[in-house]
Amino acid sequence: MDGFFRLARRLADVLHTWDDVVVVGHYDADGITSTAILLSALENAGKEARFINVKQLYSDEIERIADMGEYFIFADLGVGQLPLLRERLEKPFMILDHHQIPPGEDHPLLLHPHLFGMDGAHEISGAGVSYALYRALTGKKDMAHVAVVGAVGDMQLVGNQLVGFNREVILRDAIASGKLFAYRDLALYGRASRPLPYMFLYSSDPILPGLTANEDAVFDFLRSAGIEYVREGTWVHYVDLSEEERKRLFTELAIYLSRAGWSEERIMRLIGEVYELSEEEKHSPLFDVREYATLLNACGRHGQPEIGVHVALGDRDEWYRKALHLLSEHREALRAGIEWVERTGLEERPHLYYFHARDNIPASLVGIVAGMLYGSGIVPADRPIVGFAYDDGDYVKVSARASGTLVRKGVDLSVAVRRAAEAVGGEAGGHKPAAGARIRRGEEEDFLRVLDEEIGKQIT
Repeated sequence: MDGFFRLARRLADVLHTWDDVVVVGHYDADGITSTAILLSALENAGKEARFINVKQLYSDEIERIADMGEYFIFADLGVGQLPLLRERLEKPFMILDHHQIPPGEDHPLLLHPHLFGMDGAHEISGAGVSYALYRALTGKKDMAHVAVVGAVGDMQLVGNQLVGFNREVILRDAIASGKLFAYRDLALYGRASRPLPYMFLYSSDPILPGLTANEDAVFDFLRSAGIEYVREGTWVHYVDLSEEERKRLFTELAIYLSRAGWSEERIMRLIGEVYELSEEEKHSPLFDVREYATLLNACGRHGQPEIGVHVALGDRDEWYRKALHLLSEHREALRAGIEWVERTGLEERPHLYYFHARDNIPASLVGIVAGMLYGSGIVPADRPIVGFAYDDGDYVKVSARASGTLVRKGVDLSVAVRRAAEAVGGEAGGHKPAAGARIRRGEEEDFLRVLDEEIGKQIT
């Protein structure tokens, strides 16, 4: 880590000589928090800066942003597009990324964990790389909690907790700042913002047999467990429960799920490290870090990542209200996407599952839907799952996901997807468990053929 921080300090020295800086971030929660952290760093240093968040650095996107400023920082993206950046962007640029570095690529202004033996898929996210530069540039640690949001949004929890740099540096700084608390608890989504019955009713990752989407059963379960869900005419949320009530609720849930056929190991996976932000309202989607990350993702996936950036920078008025509206749309769109896959079903190749949503699922959401299918139980986690959806113009967005077990068996989607995309003239990037590409419409069959072959080679 010492070498990583030394390089961050050298890059900070370079930034002191730059003005008219443009921060270009990815459009998901990790990219949005990366952008916010860098904007805060530049503001602290007295630098003029603008920002934009993009789906991917395709060649036409690079041409579009080239005239926005004199200096560029690419956050949570860029390393996979180094040849394109050198060719299309004739201005100084810095890259802060954690995705796989293509073989043989390098850049003098590159801050990347892989260069220092850290795993960018699990130990540090894009927000963490940006936070390292933030610390080097400002000497402050007050944006660590935002970097935690980025890491959780990037699905970097291992065994339901942060590990590596995320834990040893970022989480430690966030706790020391007094802005974040961490402890082990039931880690169902909605523990802060949803009334207690609806935390169970809308649980989709995982599906709770007999409880998810079964309102009568949820209320019966809570009554039999002796847990109040209304007090003085107001809904009770999980975070309102006392420690004794939480223990009793989990015990009853464990008994219920055991009777439904769940193993003890699977039940215990419901317990994880939860992260709460002390300065946020207790029932807001910003109090629990998982929900905060989902809200930011909603902004990016629905074409307005700038709203998420302002929220991550601290806005709790107009921008936050807009983000809440997008979060509502996001939940509905994901529900509709999962239902569409359930109705139409998945197709199979020897080494993968896939679906082609065409116009039925937005391209920006197809990867999230693919990932949720694992947690929903709709698809077994014995093969990677690939989702296609029509993108702008004549393109198709490809999103691939693999379980941790598959990665441990040798699956590396960043390599497999890149090779399949290159075989059909497309562009790609990502990590071992999650990767994406953009290809031309009509190339799906050839892409699938090559991808299936590559995954087969990796597994064997």
